[in-house]
Amino acid sequence: MEKRINRLDELIANKIAAGEVVDRPGSVVKELIENSIDAKASKIIVEIKNAGKTHIRITDNGTGIHPEDVEVAFERHATSKIKEVEDLNTILSLGFRGEALASIASVSQLELITKTEDINVGRQVIVHGGKIIENKEIGAPKGTTIIIKNLFYNVPARHEFMKSNAAETSYIGDFLSKLALAYPQISFRFVNNGEVVFSTSGDGKVLNNIVSIYGKEMAKNIIHIKGEENGLSIEAYMCKPSMTRGNRQLQTSFVNGRYIKSKMINNAISEAYKTLITINRYPICFVYLKITPNLVDVNIHPTKTEIRFKDPISISNLITKVLKDGLFRDSLIPDMNDKYYNYSVMERKKVIEPPQKQKIEKIIPKEPIVNVNTLPTTNTTNVYIPEKEIVKLPIEPLKTEKKEVVLENKASYDLEVKKNIHYIEPKKIEPKKDTIEVKEKDVQETFLKKNKEKSKIDESISNIKIIGQLFNSYLIGQDSNKMYLIDQHAAHERILYEWFSKRYKAQTPLSQKILIPILIELSFGEYEQIKEYKHVFCNLGFELEEFGTNTFRITSVPVVFGKPEAKEFFIEIVGQLQKGVNNNYDVKMDKIISMSCKNAIKANDKLEKLETDQLLKQLAMADNPYTCPHGRPIIISMTQHEIERKFKRT
Repeated sequence: MEKRINRLDELIANKIAAGEVVDRPGSVVKELIENSIDAKASKIIVEIKNAGKTHIRITDNGTGIHPEDVEVAFERHATSKIKEVEDLNTILSLGFRGEALASIASVSQLELITKTEDINVGRQVIVHGGKIIENKEIGAPKGTTIIIKNLFYNVPARHEFMKSNAAETSYIGDFLSKLALAYPQISFRFVNNGEVVFSTSGDGKVLNNIVSIYGKEMAKNIIHIKGEENGLSIEAYMCKPSMTRGNRQLQTSFVNGRYIKSKMINNAISEAYKTLITINRYPICFVYLKITPNLVDVNIHPTKTEIRFKDPISISNLITKVLKDGLFRDSLIPDMNDKYYNYSVMERKKVIEPPQKQKIEKIIPKEPIVNVNTLPTTNTTNVYIPEKEIVKLPIEPLKTEKKEVVLENKASYDLEVKKNIHYIEPKKIEPKKDTIEVKEKDVQETFLKKNKEKSKIDESISNIKIIGQLFNSYLIGQDSNKMYLIDQHAAHERILYEWFSKRYKAQTPLSQKILIPILIELSFGEYEQIKEYKHVFCNLGFELEEFGTNTFRITSVPVVFGKPEAKEFFIEIVGQLQKGVNNNYDVKMDKIISMSCKNAIKANDKLEKLETDQLLKQLAMADNPYTCPHGRPIIISMTQHEIERKFKRT
């Protein structure tokens, strides 16, 4: 009878393991450098040729390998990191499964030179295809050097699955840059085909490493923050919203010193930057988490770049909170000379993000240094304006002495908005049959009782004096040493957005009775779903009651809506509920943004001085006075010195 199960030869087993652990030159670099870090090295040099396919050399000044252990190191599951099963729960080292050296040696021609501090002579071991060819004494400094030649020489089929030299080199450079940021106390030097790509000092300062790897332009825009809660500490180096990327490549996370990929952390970062950056742009952020080892599982992925958290919600909330606090700690008003604002969207991509197919001269992409004096003079002080024209609406100044307002179908804001934010309302109209009456006093008392908030004032904005209006679209302001341009539409949009959002979040809806109820006929499934999630509509400001077969009667609507908009919004919520969205905040957020757009002051609206002063006053009290809800800038600045330089006065 033929045997159905075979015990694999050790060489075959090692080659199979190599396929799991080592699938490209970058995998070799990763495994060997992690061993160097675990060996307490303070200096690591990585040299590659031909993208690492023909030559990889890793040199460190770590503890080295004892002469009696050098051959054991090439056996599978041989490790110095674990002795007992309990060690798995407290492991902090990067490599611990003991497969790396055995796997790499089985598919390459490997040379190991190592020496420990307490032994006078080093050791050289040569391994070809997993077989030890030579093991002898050699003079060497303390530490370990590993040379890998002709990777996959005995498994040629693997070469077909490797990418181009540029892609493989870029992968190695990206990984090394992340390790350099994870371990600023270690000096990293990366050499590609004899050329130094970057070199870090190992002085322990992350910001210095950012300069060395990504350039000064990025470092200038970095905000450094720290936070701690319930034994979890977070430190982050985050770029201001004025500098972003078209992908998440520079959104990097480290947990207990290990570079990891986490969708949860990326989502928390995006939440912190919400409404600060435009759609399809991603923040640059380096997040460092320190957490008790038994609260994470690091061994769920072969490359150990993915981990599982025991309490992901708390961690996500803390990350978002700390990052948000850091973003609004300082003024986010961008300078007019910031290169990011001197180009259109397409030009930004050309200048800041070179095409991926471009020939790689430096492995790690750096922000190019743009000489402001070489930019087109007609564009150097222009803020980016969306191409899509905004619909213009007629406006009139607000009459603040009004004590009662009548809102028709297409009525705009409720009285509380108009009193607290000295804005603009549509032309007064006479009441008709289905008009709605709202008492100002009732609105104020309802909100103040349920939503007591202490307003903060951004002094960098409140100190600005408005001196004019440009193109009936931008306010011109100044303080002691700067000139400002303020997008009046974006500013008003932000103020309205926060006004709506705070009331929705606090679940203090403002309802208004309608004289003629709205009847909504629905399918049976929609009808049953509304009955189940009736609280969602109540929290939004709707009052509804069952009215016959599969029909609801709406008797009150949110105060910000007229009758047609309320019906449209109600139907939209029903559709969202059918998609499985039962969180009323998620359902309405996009609608809030839409409402603030419709009601905001438009471009080409001429404003009186009283209106511009009130607009700026309310903007200074906003939680985020720097960008509109879509992430576009509200205000940009230019110093007196920069203006004088334009006129050749300095």
